Amino acid sequence: MANIPSLGTVEITDADPSMAAALAAAIGGKATRVATPSGTADTVILTEGLTSHPPADRHWSALAQARTARAPGARIVLLQSTETVSGLSGLSRTLRKEWPGVSMTALSLSATDAATRTTHTLAALTASPTDRLLTADGQSRETHISSTLAPPTSSAHTTPALWLVTGGARGVTATCAIELARRTAGTFLLAGRSALSPWPEGVAQTQDLKTLRAALAQQAVASGEKVKPADIDRIARAALAGQEIHTTLTALAAAGANAHYVQLDLSDTATLAPAIAAIQAQHGAITGFVHGAGVLADKLAMEKTEAEVRKVFGPKVDGLLALLDTINTAQLAHVGLFSSASALFGNTGQADYAMANECLNQLARQLHAQLPNAQVKSFNWGPWDGGMVDAGLAAHFAQQGISLIGQADGARIFADQLLSGDRKIVELLVGDAWSGA
Repeated sequence: MANIPSLGTVEITDADPSMAAALAAAIGGKATRVATPSGTADTVILTEGLTSHPPADRHWSALAQARTARAPGARIVLLQSTETVSGLSGLSRTLRKEWPGVSMTALSLSATDAATRTTHTLAALTASPTDRLLTADGQSRETHISSTLAPPTSSAHTTPALWLVTGGARGVTATCAIELARRTAGTFLLAGRSALSPWPEGVAQTQDLKTLRAALAQQAVASGEKVKPADIDRIARAALAGQEIHTTLTALAAAGANAHYVQLDLSDTATLAPAIAAIQAQHGAITGFVHGAGVLADKLAMEKTEAEVRKVFGPKVDGLLALLDTINTAQLAHVGLFSSASALFGNTGQADYAMANECLNQLARQLHAQLPNAQVKSFNWGPWDGGMVDAGLAAHFAQQGISLIGQADGARIFADQLLSGDRKIVELLVGDAWSGA
């Protein structure tokens, strides 16, 4: 397999030195090991995804190196391990949309030694440039995505006594939590970044930010108080967030659940262990876990900053891993992760979001293997009618023929699949398949 003609000139990044050395030796004279791609090679193989660095470090490095390697007609190959939490397939799928003149491939390697990984990688490079899982015995599997959901089974399920729901006090995660409460009751601990702020005194209730800001400004003028517009905006947003949290807690109680709100910043991972310890000391073991926390920092891949990638990975990946290190996962009966269809199809401007959500898919597969008696689901959601989809995004998806998921339908599907779906099915696409989105 040395000197494969189709590869042309080859550069291999030295992030994983043993893999880079093995690949260079196998490919032969056309291969060069580099710290950073030159931007002139025909084929660039990035080993950043094989390192043991923290997820945000690893994924930012891969994105940064891919940007340097980008050139018309170039072939860029992203290597990652199935043994770590990695989402470079999401990057590959996104860059295929953003860089149509570049061939992008992500190879997920199950083998752990450099020699076997090299053999499998070179074999995959002779095939079509498609994202592939390379199993330890050398088989190559492409990702096949279906939006057909299996009907829930009628078998009984264990009702969790205590649910921890991140990002669950607001938006679509709250909608799903309320549907779970209707079916299971129990105790719900909603964890979010926002403070449970009270409503400003003397101001009429509203759900409109512009109306509330105007009312607060008028109140300040009437009292002779000088308040900066930025402070008014901050107070208004905090009040609306607090109002939404109270509304969710009330709805959970009406559904028969015992509901509490816990202010947690999942990006501040050092604070999570003592917070979870305090929760379990008061309420008992967490037996149901829903991870819906997430933020966006949309921008084309060539324009993204390291800070933006870390902002996206903070709550969705870093916070999740920190929580799972703290929770006794052996006691979990149900795990529901809020991933995104962007992980499966890529999405222009969402390289970081696609990577982070693909990390959730991989982590769900790992948890499924570790917890054979638990129901583990990763929901790759299409766009919801609400949540983070504003009018502009809704129009964008409509142009692509992608329907929005109704609030009631999404919550029903979530509860059906998490509580009584087919245990063997871990990754679910909810909504339409994407094409040119």
